[in-house]
Amino acid sequence: MLKSNKTLISILLIIYFISFSYAQVTISPTSIFIDNQRRFETLLVLNSTDDPQEVTISYSFGYSLSDSYGNLTMNYTDTEQGAKYSAAEWIKGFPKSFVIEPGKRQVVRLTAKPPNDLADGTYWARLKTVSTNLTPPVGETQKDKITAQINFRFEQVMGVFYKTGSVATGLEIQDIRNDIIDGILMVYADVKKTGNSPYLGSILLKISDLSGKQIKKERIFISVYFDGTRRIETDISDLAAGAYDVEVSFITKRDDIPDENLVQTKPVSQSFRFSK
Repeated sequence: MLKSNKTLISILLIIYFISFSYAQVTISPTSIFIDNQRRFETLLVLNSTDDPQEVTISYSFGYSLSDSYGNLTMNYTDTEQGAKYSAAEWIKGFPKSFVIEPGKRQVVRLTAKPPNDLADGTYWARLKTVSTNLTPPVGETQKDKITAQINFRFEQVMGVFYKTGSVATGLEIQDIRNDIIDGILMVYADVKKTGNSPYLGSILLKISDLSGKQIKKERIFISVYFDGTRRIETDISDLAAGAYDVEVSFITKRDDIPDENLVQTKPVSQSFRFSK
């Protein structure tokens, strides 16, 4: 009987997680851009669940950090860089906390109040939205029944960027390496960021045969705040044995961010040849 109950609980949890993944609090847009000419922006929070949601919003400084293999983690503890680039203390939003009924939406108004002596460049913060099911008031539960309730805390983090004065960005490819692991071509690009703004864009990978015919193409979005390594990979298990040319390019273009919000610079690329 105990085994049967455990199986039932597992099935119910699986069903719950499947339904939960399709019914969440959604946020639009996925990144916020403000500048010294337009210091106001709005964030739309939509409750796509079947329950009232308690939502709170907070700000912190952080950025993606990579190791030599391009594995990314978030760094929220760099006080030295935070003193230079953080906007977390002067990006404000109202309301800070609220309840959204099912199917309803809430507009959050963001404003930037930077210091007067702010140097030219791009500053940023991480906006975290936390949503949980609204807890029923005490006394609404039935006292003669034993109930169990699981409250999930759903966190979403997005970037808020503030541009002021003359802004510029760029990347220099210092080195490019590759490896083939279980039929996957792994390309590691060591890059140096230039300028006074993060590099928000994409990596493009193109594979061609020796006649110049393109065979494969991959693209991923990237955010480069400081020097590091970025990785892009593609499945080459279906390629015939032989030699191939690879071109890796960095461009300041992303499908999830309008071009006018991105600090633009010229594409950079590097090529190499590998044999399978």
